Amino acid sequence: MNRKSLINLISVSLSVIVTLLIIFILLLILNKDPFLIFSKIFSEVFADGYGIGQTLFKATPLIFVSCGLAVCFHASIFNIGAEGQLNAGAFVTALVALKLDFLPFPLLITVSLICGFIISGIFGLIPAYIKIKKDVSEVITTIMMNFIILALVNFFLLDFFAVKSTMRTEKISANFMFLKMEDVIPFFQGSSLNISFLLALLLAFLMYMFIYKTGFGYKLRSVGFNEIASRYLGIRTNAVIMISFFIGAGITSLAGMNYIFGYKGFYEFGFSNNIGFTAIAVTLLARNNPIGIIFSSLLFAVLDYGGLSVNQLVPKELMLVVQGIIILSLLAVDKLVNNYFRGKIVS
Repeated sequence: MNRKSLINLISVSLSVIVTLLIIFILLLILNKDPFLIFSKIFSEVFADGYGIGQTLFKATPLIFVSCGLAVCFHASIFNIGAEGQLNAGAFVTALVALKLDFLPFPLLITVSLICGFIISGIFGLIPAYIKIKKDVSEVITTIMMNFIILALVNFFLLDFFAVKSTMRTEKISANFMFLKMEDVIPFFQGSSLNISFLLALLLAFLMYMFIYKTGFGYKLRSVGFNEIASRYLGIRTNAVIMISFFIGAGITSLAGMNYIFGYKGFYEFGFSNNIGFTAIAVTLLARNNPIGIIFSSLLFAVLDYGGLSVNQLVPKELMLVVQGIIILSLLAVDKLVNNYFRGKIVS
């Protein structure tokens, strides 16, 4: 393990510990028993296969979206538009699957996902183009694009494709649904976990190789580290930014397969439940490392699913507070750890 990886690991570990201590104190202030709360969360998650399966099910879309954001973040592009991008891609994915149901299963899945990827990627290109041509911060444009995309999806869904009196598309054929993990491993009996989770793990590995082991990945990280220096090295920085935004935004659309092909069988407006925003915290906690994203996604999934078991004991918003504290503590701890190691080197 190199020095940078060691520092990142120490920073993340300490931030999680600091977060637990802060929540422990906060619960005491609220006159709640911290041991009861934490034990109930973990017993709900790890007591049986259903709890573990549901936790992994909730982690799956986070892995997909966070891997997409990691591509953007490595290029120093702060993409906050994942919520809109993933909904646009998932919506198109479901429509294509419905319209091309005469295709064989492997081809239908492939074509549907590619179409969704392209649509999400195109919506990612818009803020990238504005950033390059007008030097407008992608933070502003991606935030605004969320509203535009969700409004467009809502319009086309309700006016043309929704089942009457609902906010969802028609259901795809059961022949095109993914295999449930409970059908292979009875331990997960009753849970919604499906092979999308395995595909998410595969994607995380492939994105790690793409970012850290390929020529374009080197250019991507170089632009993110110093855009001006990269330009002097001959790297076409604008092209790298456009491509990374297209790929990153496109990958977010893959989160829809967990819901459409693995769970419900249709696109439903609001299915994402702010996954696009939660994934920002997941990606930052993992330091943009796709392998680390797997573990940070699991942590947030534990908080999400486990938090349901303590709704009657503490406000449900407490889990959102925990997510925020994790990121704030990471920022604080990261600076302290870096200063400490810098001082050790100097001395």
